[in-house]
Amino acid sequence: MQPQSAVALRSQNQPVYQLTLEVMTRLRQQQDKHVGEAAMLEEMLTQRYLLEKTAGRIGQHDLFSGARRVGFDPAVASDDQLAAALRSVYQTQIEASLKALPGGSLQGKVSAEANLSAQDWQQLLGPADKLIAEYRLSNAQLAQAGQYVLLRSPLAPNGVITLADVYARQNVQGRVAIFNRDQTFVRQQAWLMLGQLYVTQWAEQQFGKAAVADLREALTTQNKVQALLALHGIGADIDSESPLISQLAQQVTPKEIQSYYRQHKSEFRRIAWISARHIRVPDQATADKVLQAARSGQDFATLARRYSIAPDALSGGDLGKILHEGQLNWLQELAMMQEPGVVSPPFRAAVGANEPAYYEILLVSQREYGFQPENSETVRYQASRAIAQQKAVQQIQRLQQDARLAAQREIRNSGART
Repeated sequence: MQPQSAVALRSQNQPVYQLTLEVMTRLRQQQDKHVGEAAMLEEMLTQRYLLEKTAGRIGQHDLFSGARRVGFDPAVASDDQLAAALRSVYQTQIEASLKALPGGSLQGKVSAEANLSAQDWQQLLGPADKLIAEYRLSNAQLAQAGQYVLLRSPLAPNGVITLADVYARQNVQGRVAIFNRDQTFVRQQAWLMLGQLYVTQWAEQQFGKAAVADLREALTTQNKVQALLALHGIGADIDSESPLISQLAQQVTPKEIQSYYRQHKSEFRRIAWISARHIRVPDQATADKVLQAARSGQDFATLARRYSIAPDALSGGDLGKILHEGQLNWLQELAMMQEPGVVSPPFRAAVGANEPAYYEILLVSQREYGFQPENSETVRYQASRAIAQQKAVQQIQRLQQDARLAAQREIRNSGART
């Protein structure tokens, strides 16, 4: 192990500790075994410079707003990552230190353990059948939860881990479990927290608090950069909404939209119209019978004349040409979604409580494609967001390049071995 004072590089008067460089390199090597410490050092410095360069530009955007709503608080996520990273690299040494404890386990660091009683839960959350509008403890409930001690240990802040401590470390699923009064979950989370505290304190004894703090900061920086890239539309979940891209989209001009449309017209391809027939029957049994007959090769129009209860039965259930424009009814919308030449399964109509149910079977005979009109709201929305994302990606890529050059320059000037 490196001595406590080992520093790989001093960057902007902020040291990069050897512990940080070693752990971050080992973690990256799990994805790419060819990455060495030199490349990792450059990457970490690049991330530092990138956050510095973008601080003023994104100050109005909360990088972790989504995490705070439903995920883990960023500080909790960093603590979890820190403990996981240390375990990943120093698992053998940590396990050896645990075996040296009284009883050969973490239990040797616990002087008392307690569960919440039914009365405790009742006092904290109210009746078990109470309607819950939001899975969030009020300030008064948090203060009360802080009185419920789950574990007593010298590892814990103030010597105890309380229900409030456990609650503070949960995402939305964890909070739901607490509101469901899941005693097993609460106990498990208390021990998990204690285990993380042990790993962190073990590392502080081995490498020094400053080195461990630097590693935590490196992990936090990495998280911030990933969130920053997502804000610019890179690596984001397909359903995520970036406030930066929404802001840039509002600044896109009609001329830019027109140009994008003409260069990417294929993106706006859509069904222009279809020709279809349908068979309406009064119950599931008849629907299954008709479906089997239609899929066995019997003529669809003939089956419609025989079984359909719709007014157009005599015309073989002909729906004619359905144009993809205006407000389509539910049957036309359903027909638009069917593959040509394939008899659909029966669909139960959405009818009122006092209306008789019926079923529809569809067959699309022809489908023709066209394009969204250039001046449509769909084109404006999709094109403006695509243009905004292009601009956002270009902006962040330029900043990444500047940050990388700054990192390389600092490494050269410092004389760090690479």
